[in-house]
Amino acid sequence: MLNSIRKYICLSIILIFAFYSYSQTNVIDSLKNELLKHSKKDTVRAELLIHLVSEMTYSNPKEAFPLIDESIKISKSKKWIEGEILGLRQKGNLYYVLADNLNALDSYQNALVLSENITDRQLKSSLLSNIGNIYADLKAYDKALENYYEYLKTAQTFGSRSDEIKALSNIGIIYNDSKNYEKGISNLEKALRLAKLENNNLFMAAITNNLALAQKNVGKYEMALDNYHKAIDLAHLINNKYIEASSLNSIGKINSLLNQNSQAKEYANRALSISKEIGAVEWEADSWSVLSNTYEKQGDMNRALSAYKKYILLRDSVLSEEKKSELTRKEMQYKMEHQLAISEEEIKRERLVKNTYLIGSIFLLFFGALGYFFYKRRRDALEKKKIAEFNAQVAETELKALRSQMNPHFIFNSLNSISDFISKKDIKQANDYLIKFSKLTRSILENSEKKRITLKEDLKLMELYIELETLRLEKELKSSISVHKSIDIDNTLIPPLILQPFIENSIWHGVAPKKGIGQIDIDIKPDKNILVCYVDDNGVGSSKSLNQTIKEKSYGVKITSNRIDIINHLKNTEGSLKFIDKNEGVRVEIRLPFESKF
Repeated sequence: MLNSIRKYICLSIILIFAFYSYSQTNVIDSLKNELLKHSKKDTVRAELLIHLVSEMTYSNPKEAFPLIDESIKISKSKKWIEGEILGLRQKGNLYYVLADNLNALDSYQNALVLSENITDRQLKSSLLSNIGNIYADLKAYDKALENYYEYLKTAQTFGSRSDEIKALSNIGIIYNDSKNYEKGISNLEKALRLAKLENNNLFMAAITNNLALAQKNVGKYEMALDNYHKAIDLAHLINNKYIEASSLNSIGKINSLLNQNSQAKEYANRALSISKEIGAVEWEADSWSVLSNTYEKQGDMNRALSAYKKYILLRDSVLSEEKKSELTRKEMQYKMEHQLAISEEEIKRERLVKNTYLIGSIFLLFFGALGYFFYKRRRDALEKKKIAEFNAQVAETELKALRSQMNPHFIFNSLNSISDFISKKDIKQANDYLIKFSKLTRSILENSEKKRITLKEDLKLMELYIELETLRLEKELKSSISVHKSIDIDNTLIPPLILQPFIENSIWHGVAPKKGIGQIDIDIKPDKNILVCYVDDNGVGSSKSLNQTIKEKSYGVKITSNRIDIINHLKNTEGSLKFIDKNEGVRVEIRLPFESKF
C-alpha cells in the first residue's frame, strides 16, 4: 500500500498562498471567485489555477485535471517556464493521488527536463523528491533516500521550513518501510515539531498519520490509535478526505488485531464510503481487505470471500495497462485513415488525368484506355499489398502492446509476494525470495524486447517462478517439467512467458485452496508443425464455473489468448488455447507454431 505521507506532504506547490487559518472550502470558493473576475489568459490566471488545483488535490482530484491543463496551456503560450513546471508537477500530483504512477512519473520527468532551463535549484530538488516518491513506492529505498536527502540539503540551504518538513517526513517513512523504526520515528517527530511551528494542519495531519503507522508496526497500539484519531480531527479541519480515509482504515486494522471486530467493521465501512466518494482506489481496496479479515474472524466466510475478491479486483486495477493498448490502437487507426485519404486523393488526380486524355483523338483514347487497364491492374495489386502490409503492422503493434502488459502484470504479482514476507517479518524467507526475484526480474527485463526466446530460457524462468510462488504458498508444492526427446530446447523458440499465466492460475486457483500436497506438471510435445504445451495441476479446479471465471477475469489468460490469435494472424497458423477438466484439477493445452532458431 502506498505510504500516505508521500501523497500528503510532497505534493504542495512552491507558491506563497497557503493559509490554513480558515477552512479549505472557503479557500476553494475564494479562488474560484478570483478566477471568475480574472478571465484574461495570462500568468496571473495560470498561477490562480495552480493554487486552486493544489487545494482540490485531495478532495476532488478528478475535476481538477481540466483546470491544470488550462494552466499549463497558458504558461506555454506566455513562455512562462516556471509556471509550466509547476503545472506539470501539480498534474503529476493528481495522477499520484489516483494511484496512476505511470502518468505521474511522466509529468514529473517532463517538469524536470524543463527545470534545466531555470536557475531555481529548490524547485528542481522538489521534483527529485516527487520522483523519489515513485521509487519509494517501488521499494527502491536507496534511490529514494538519495533523492530525499538531496531535497533536505537544498531546503536547509535556502531556509525553506516547509520543504525541510516534507524531506524529513519522507526520509522517516523510508526508514519505517525498511524496518528501521528508530530512525523513522525520530525523523517523523522532527518533522512534526517543525510543522507545529508552521501551524500547518495539512502537514501535521499527514505526519501524525504516518507516526501512528510506525507506532502500530512496533506494537504500540494505544499510542497509534491516539495519533490516528488526532490525524482524523486535523483532516476534518482542512477537509482532507484522503488522510481521513487512510486513518480510518488504519484504526480498523488495529481494532482487527485486537479482535475488536465490530469497531473494525465500523471504521472500515466509514473509510470505504469516503474512498468511493473521492475515487481513491487504493484506499477502497484497503477497506475491503480490512473487512475481509474481520468477516473471516467472525466466521462469516461468504462475506469474507466476497470482500477479498473486491480487494483483489481493485488492487489489480491500479496497474491496468488497458489504456496503453487503447492508445496504440487509436494511433494505428489514425495512420490507416490518413493513408487511405492520401490514396483517395491520388485516385482523384489520376481520374482527372484520364478525363483529359479522353478529350483527345480516338487513337489516343484507345491506347489511353488500354494503358489505363494495365495501370489499374498494377495499381490494385499494389494497393492490396499496401493494405496487407499495413494490417500486419497493426497486428505487430498490438502484439507489442500485449507483451508490454504481460511483464508488468507478472512483476506486480511478484512484488506482492515479497511484500507478504516482509509484512510477516520473515527476513530469511524475504532475503531468499529477493535473491531469486532479482534473478527472475533481470531475465524478464533482458527478454522484454524479444519476440521469441529459446524454450530452454523460458522453462528456466518458469522453474524460478514456481520456486518463488512455492515460498509464498506456505504449503508443499511439487512440480515437474518434461520435454519430448525429439525437441531441441536450445533451438526451439516460443513467445516469452507464454506459460506463466496458466502456472499462476494452477497455483492460486487450483493448488492453494486444495488440502494436501499440490502438484503441477509441465509437458512439452511435438505434433507435426505444432508445439503442444500442457500445464496440469491436481487442484480444486474441476468446477466448470470456476474455470469459466478464471478465463473471463484473468488478465494474463486474456492477454495470452490474444497473443496466440495475433501469432496465428501473422504466421497463418492454427495455435489454440484449451481448458480441460479432469477428475482432480485442470489441464491447459497451449498449441503454438513450431519455430526454430536456425
